[in-house]
Amino acid sequence: MKSRIITAVTVRNGEEFIQQTLAAIARQTLRPDRVIIFDNQSTDRTLEIVRQFTALPCEISIAETSGQCMFANFNRALALGDQTDYLHILHADDTISPTFYELLTRQLDGCDGPGLAWCMDERIDEHNAHLSYSGRPDTTITVLDRDTFLQRKAEIGNQAFCASLLKTNGQPVAVRFPLDYPVLGDQIFWAAFGAQCRQRVYLNQPLAQYRWHGANNTTFLGPSLQSLVLDEWRTMETNEALRGVGWQWHRALKLKGLFAVRSGIKAKRIRQQGNADYSRQIVRVTQAITGPWLWLAGQVLIELRDLYIYGILRHQRHPKNIYH
Repeated sequence: MKSRIITAVTVRNGEEFIQQTLAAIARQTLRPDRVIIFDNQSTDRTLEIVRQFTALPCEISIAETSGQCMFANFNRALALGDQTDYLHILHADDTISPTFYELLTRQLDGCDGPGLAWCMDERIDEHNAHLSYSGRPDTTITVLDRDTFLQRKAEIGNQAFCASLLKTNGQPVAVRFPLDYPVLGDQIFWAAFGAQCRQRVYLNQPLAQYRWHGANNTTFLGPSLQSLVLDEWRTMETNEALRGVGWQWHRALKLKGLFAVRSGIKAKRIRQQGNADYSRQIVRVTQAITGPWLWLAGQVLIELRDLYIYGILRHQRHPKNIYH
């Protein structure tokens, strides 16, 4: 029998936070029909905690091979697409607000094919303390046409895993997470899936909580220049190509400018953490793509941005977060 909602919780060694994640699912005003734990061969107490959790039934699916990347584990979850109307892939260290499923499914219930709904996310730390929002919260709802959506994906517009709900409409998911983008595979996937959707809806409400902590997968992958920096430009190029309008000069200028800013933030944060050599490597490979003038313009914007966000507004930033 086809489900209305399936929640796929992906995890490897998630004993610290998985109980909070499961409790957040159990508190939903519209509960999923099935909750399936896709365990990537954890070696800690993760599965013991899941089996002892009694607030809702949880199924367990353990990866057959060890050492597979996180996106390979997510692709196992995508195989559920033809078994449900809605599929949610939720990391075992993130949470969702009680009305997450109720509000997001409401946006896509009238869609008679594949759809994508996502919301603003709140960044929290390992102690559940608020760090920031991914935007300025209000109650607006935005329906995006295909080209506008893909423009935002080429610009690496924020879209958190925990904040994204796929409407598969009981059909197989035609695309998969690429395994050669260890950090940005989700951005490639959202663009490819969203390009095929009949409806794409964004809720400007913080209904999901994305957790920053020292064990984030992006923290581990950060030391790779390819995955941290060069793959980002490759993602921009790939998602822009999905638009099918060619490489227009003004778009190239905008994307290179954004790339200069995004890479400049990483270079600055890594330098602040004491790794000046790696910071210089980021500057070198980024300037080879953007040129020196766009790079310099980007650094001015970064300093003004940091002054406003962390100086005037006094927002908090997790010390391990090199992306903001």
